[in-house]
Amino acid sequence: MSQKYERILIAIDGSYESELAFQKGVNVALRNDAELLLTHVIDTRALQSVATFDTYIYEKLEQEAKDVLSDYEKQAREAGLTKIKQIIEFGNPKSLLARDIPDKEHADLIMVGATGLNTFERLLIGSSSEYILRHAKVDLLVVRDSQKVF
Repeated sequence: MSQKYERILIAIDGSYESELAFQKGVNVALRNDAELLLTHVIDTRALQSVATFDTYIYEKLEQEAKDVLSDYEKQAREAGLTKIKQIIEFGNPKSLLARDIPDKEHADLIMVGATGLNTFERLLIGSSSEYILRHAKVDLLVVRDSQKVF
């Protein structure tokens, strides 16, 4: 029995690793005739000390996220996908990507890029992909290899 995915959530954070997840996600979506959920979470934990909710900063970060996701959507459409949704949320990326957004959007696959954290950094701040792996209710694909995008 083969798994057919219908709603694929791709975590986009602007990193090279999330670019790989996007490329692979487009191909998985094409093979499954799935909807692509391009998702960016603006980490508000880092902003709490900045001028206590300065709306200009939030608006600027949101506009940058919209620009990035629009570029990815354009690339996905050029590849042949038609079912694409952009999602921008504010909050803790780990919990939002592991549970909240997949539940709300009925995602059945989460795709993330592997981070370049070293052992010490993972000990201090933890890996998002590791957190998602431990807490997600749906399948997770952590993309590591740029040679295996098709």
